[in-house]
Amino acid sequence: MATRLNFRWFDITVGALFILLCFLTIYPFLYALSYSLSNGQSVLTQNMYVWPIDFTFDNYKTVFANNSILSAFYISVLKTVLGTALSLIVIATAAYSVSKKHLILKKSILSFFVIPMYISGGLLPFYILIFNLGLMNKFLVYLLPGAFSGMFMFLIKVYYETLPGEVEESAKIDGAGDFRVFASIFVPLSFPVYATVALFVGVAQWNAWFDAMLFMSNTDLHPLQLLLQNILREAEVTTFSQVAALSGPQGIKRTSVETLRMATLMVTTFPILFIYPFFQKYFIKGVVLGAVKG
Repeated sequence: MATRLNFRWFDITVGALFILLCFLTIYPFLYALSYSLSNGQSVLTQNMYVWPIDFTFDNYKTVFANNSILSAFYISVLKTVLGTALSLIVIATAAYSVSKKHLILKKSILSFFVIPMYISGGLLPFYILIFNLGLMNKFLVYLLPGAFSGMFMFLIKVYYETLPGEVEESAKIDGAGDFRVFASIFVPLSFPVYATVALFVGVAQWNAWFDAMLFMSNTDLHPLQLLLQNILREAEVTTFSQVAALSGPQGIKRTSVETLRMATLMVTTFPILFIYPFFQKYFIKGVVLGAVKG
């Protein structure tokens, strides 16, 4: 009886801790969402905790009325989709190559990929390399430098090694070459690990802003995240003020710099939140199957 009560109290304590952890994780997001849906002037005079104060969509209307926001959103979506697709192609084909037992100098090649995972050349050599390659102010600067990842290559390589080798052998007996085996057998069977890598790469591409700040002086090619960084750095947002002025006196009264910042933050966050549930089951399966093989 005492043991049963001890287990019950243990379960209650663990459950309470997890509820507290969930609250601490979700509350900042709910606060930012409520702030973005609040009257810009009302939040300056009243304390807000969870629910919006004087509910309004004017902040989002002002954000989407800004041409630079829509342009930056398009650039972020484009570089995320193309960057993720390119990374999957490069990483998956590289992983297929190094997963072959008969690969010449396999250990040396794997060591070559491992070293950059622990040792970086530094920011200055990287900047000089991008400059010498002629990628400054080019959209390709978002795609090519991050197209390959040694960590994700090893993850996919380990997953490939869990696939039954008999299927590949029978395909080669029927005359299939390496490309046919890869495209017809490995790709369909590896969707879970591809989804896992795509989620990691896609989130990284979507959140990236530092590369744009370093290599992109053309504001027409700035992603949404860099625009958000600029907004968060400035005490006054000239662009938003100009756009708010277009909506007349009512628009100016119902928005503020802080509420516009929160609205912009929500615009950058929502796409990832909507995409993640569709990848969740593949994400968990890919991580487990690709990481447990000894």
